[in-house]
Amino acid sequence: MQYQLQNLLPLVEEALSSFQYPRQPESLYDPVRYFMGLPGKRIRPIFVLQALELFRKAGQEDAKAAIATELFHNFSLVHDDIMDQADMRRGYLTVHKKWNEPTALLAGDALLIFAYQALVSSPPSELGKLMLRFNEMSLAVCEGQQLDMDFSMQSRISVEEYIKMIDLKTGALIAFSFEMAGFLAEKGDSEKSALHGFGAAMGRCFQLRDDFLDLFGNEQITGKKLGGDIGNSKLTYPVLCSFSHSNAADFLNSWDNKSINPQERIDDCLLWMHKNGIPEQSLSLINEEMGKGLKLLSGLEGNQDAKSRIEVLCKALAYREK
Repeated sequence: MQYQLQNLLPLVEEALSSFQYPRQPESLYDPVRYFMGLPGKRIRPIFVLQALELFRKAGQEDAKAAIATELFHNFSLVHDDIMDQADMRRGYLTVHKKWNEPTALLAGDALLIFAYQALVSSPPSELGKLMLRFNEMSLAVCEGQQLDMDFSMQSRISVEEYIKMIDLKTGALIAFSFEMAGFLAEKGDSEKSALHGFGAAMGRCFQLRDDFLDLFGNEQITGKKLGGDIGNSKLTYPVLCSFSHSNAADFLNSWDNKSINPQERIDDCLLWMHKNGIPEQSLSLINEEMGKGLKLLSGLEGNQDAKSRIEVLCKALAYREK
């Protein structure tokens, strides 16, 4: 990721620091500045700029448009924190805890509006269609969030339902980030479609890796106790694979047994998963999705160095250890 850190991240940070937020009322815009100032990877606008370099060098004007993805992402996080009643984000107080829920709602709404404002830096010839795609992505994220909340109240869902949810909640913005590069480069529908498909596959990989690390990661590297999703009875991909396994009855005995010590329940479920190949099954799907995405990427005509950098970056995220 050295290239992105040295060449693309500075463009993103400059675009964010130069973005003009109104001064008044401070009670609205101070929370916006606070949240946008929290440490972050800025990975989505980096996706935009790195994909753009398939076709041409990314510049500061491109970054001004690309930060629409970061502004939207932060809008969604502010609202997610309220829905989840989360106290902390990236080691700092969430907006609704530092201020209050009504202020956080308005600050999130303002971030969404600023995302539209950033899109205006896109090429005029592409702006109308880009706005339509942005709207479609925004609704997809809302649909995915609602499905995720719906699933939290259900005891069983299918793998297919779960994949659809993460395609919307997590994958839609990542897919849009890559596709946006096609708009900035003023490419045709086929290039935009391939970029979108690549991003959708990467979105799946990244979320599936999150699921994997929660249950099968190295605690010394992740810094988290394994099995949090089991403790919370969260329906993630490894759990759903366990439900549909031919030997699922033994897993379900442990999963449904809420009367025992919570850590014992987690340990029993994890032991069953390891014995029945669930970690390997989870990795297999990540590998499959990575293969689908890279096939789309390889089919694009573009700078080979940029292709290599995209592949290295995405593999680093899809196979990360924390």
